[in-house]
Amino acid sequence: MKDSLIEQFIGQERFSAYESIAEYEQNLTFSKQSYIPLSILEVSLRNSIDKLLTAKISDNWYEADWFLTKDSKLKILQAIELLEKRKESISKHKIIAELSFGFWVNLFKKPYEKKLRINDLKKIFPNFPPKNIRIVNRDSLYKELNHLRNFRNRVFHHERVLNKDGYNDIFSEINEILKYFDNDICEFAKRVNNG
Repeated sequence: MKDSLIEQFIGQERFSAYESIAEYEQNLTFSKQSYIPLSILEVSLRNSIDKLLTAKISDNWYEADWFLTKDSKLKILQAIELLEKRKESISKHKIIAELSFGFWVNLFKKPYEKKLRINDLKKIFPNFPPKNIRIVNRDSLYKELNHLRNFRNRVFHHERVLNKDGYNDIFSEINEILKYFDNDICEFAKRVNNG
């Protein structure tokens, strides 16, 4: 590709993160390969959390002031405002779909430790590994999910992820979390991604 096209359509500042057009292409391919597993992970996480919170609180758990932090309430209000702006119907399904991956990941932060206990986490992730294989707790889950959120945001904002910030083993990390839901979900993600 000509330098003038790189400057005009990719942008010199973005392209400066790469050594060559070949490396830029590798980054695009790596990002493309991560899209399906990241999508399945995000949808699985929000649906599993919604199922738990519906059973634990109510069908409209997102209206429970006592449960949500101020930041989480703000994110829900912003989702509703966005739906209203687009003149879409306001429903639980639409609100949940509009909430960011970061919203769901933040439910594993410290402010929720007394509201979502380890037994709740085991309902979100019914296939946790046994303690003798690996100890999983709120803090480790948050760190893993937040790392994946950072990776997802870089991919979805078309930034460099190839050979950067510990993302070389990212597919194993995604698969590990998918297995916490169910082995079949993980295998489905692999199959669709390779198909």
